Amino acid sequence: MKGIYASSKIVGEHDTTKIYMVTSPLVDSSNEVIFDSTMKLITCDCLGFEEFGMLCYHSLRILLINSIQKIPDAYIKNRWTKIAKSEVWDKFGSVLSITSQVGKSIPWRHNITRKFYNLVLRSEDNEDAIKIIEESLKRDSLDIDSLCCTESVRTLSSGKSSSKILDPARSRIKGRGKKAKGYFEMSKKKRGGTLTSVQANEFGSKTPKPHLF
Repeated sequence: MKGIYASSKIVGEHDTTKIYMVTSPLVDSSNEVIFDSTMKLITCDCLGFEEFGMLCYHSLRILLINSIQKIPDAYIKNRWTKIAKSEVWDKFGSVLSITSQVGKSIPWRHNITRKFYNLVLRSEDNEDAIKIIEESLKRDSLDIDSLCCTESVRTLSSGKSSSKILDPARSRIKGRGKKAKGYFEMSKKKRGGTLTSVQANEFGSKTPKPHLF
């Protein structure tokens, strides 16, 4: 939006190269832009493209007044394109194939995903191509499901022995090995006498003390 309100004027010219001074009422500053109309090269002293990978509004303003409707390919980084993710997958898969020997299926997984992703990108604007991909995906999914189901049945039928699951070994908790003594057992030990179970449990077997009445 800043490029729409920006104004520019030529402050220098040499052959096919022109030097512009771009100012904007929204920003109290001016920037120098150098544009080569033959090579379609443009630079700005704000260094927006060098730092962020995108052309600044000063440069876009100069391209606009020179009737250039499309940004030159030299100023379109791969990171802003549709193929950016596929290139990352390609590099990631190549690194894994060299450094990793454990997950042998991971490089293949990333490689086949990248191929399908590129196929989708090429087909997204063509209805016939989209229909072909959807029909192929449905047919291949049924074939793979049938194959996996067959392999599972073979695996189950070939298994002859089944492992018996046993209870885990019981661990002895410290301090819980012996039964705690009750009141009557402790009393018997102190008095050195013997109390039968009937005497211990019979109500009124012991005469209460007089001060309780």
